[in-house]
Amino acid sequence: MHFIQKNLIDIKEKIERVSIKFNRDPDDVKLIVVTKKFDKEFIKPLLDSGHLLFGENKVQEAKNKWEDILSLNKGIELHMVGGLQSNKIKDAISIFTCVHSIDRSKTLEGINKNLNEKSLLRDIFVQVNISDEPTKGGVKVSEIDKFLDNGEIFDKVNIAGLMTMPPPNEESSVYFAFLNKLAKKNKLKYLSMGMSNDFETAISLGATHIRVGEAIMGPRFKN
Repeated sequence: MHFIQKNLIDIKEKIERVSIKFNRDPDDVKLIVVTKKFDKEFIKPLLDSGHLLFGENKVQEAKNKWEDILSLNKGIELHMVGGLQSNKIKDAISIFTCVHSIDRSKTLEGINKNLNEKSLLRDIFVQVNISDEPTKGGVKVSEIDKFLDNGEIFDKVNIAGLMTMPPPNEESSVYFAFLNKLAKKNKLKYLSMGMSNDFETAISLGATHIRVGEAIMGPRFKN
């Protein structure tokens, strides 16, 4: 068995254990395997195991890597977990089924304008900058209600949930709990939170989508 397949099994077992511990259905937690900077040969073991939900950070890398794979494998969902530039919107909606990093009304407007019957994009998550870090993307907490209200004018866009990334070296549970509170306040069903080092904490606090890369794929290549 390939080491990536073993890691996948291990992570899925951890998801099941922590879900049961906190009275959650493991099937309600979607595992996004983040494959940024990994070539197709590293994705194949996951496909061979029947895993169909993946994440990428950059539009061009995703197009180069995934267009052939998507044409040969039905049922794959590809989520964008990195920032989306306005000039990449057309390409993004043609390959991603979900974008987790929306934080500008201009981006919502661009998506709404370009969506058509051939687009793959179905859902978006609004990224929230709970820690108010100036170098990090995301809508400020003080502006999130207004942002979501304004988002309702874009009739083709489905805002399905919220996403956040806690600051490094800080206790993530505070940020996850707050995002859960924000989602409930705004009647949003999904929470994208938790990565390789804190996904179990995220599940305990309501995560519906976790974004796991190196814990499954191994260390990324530096370039």
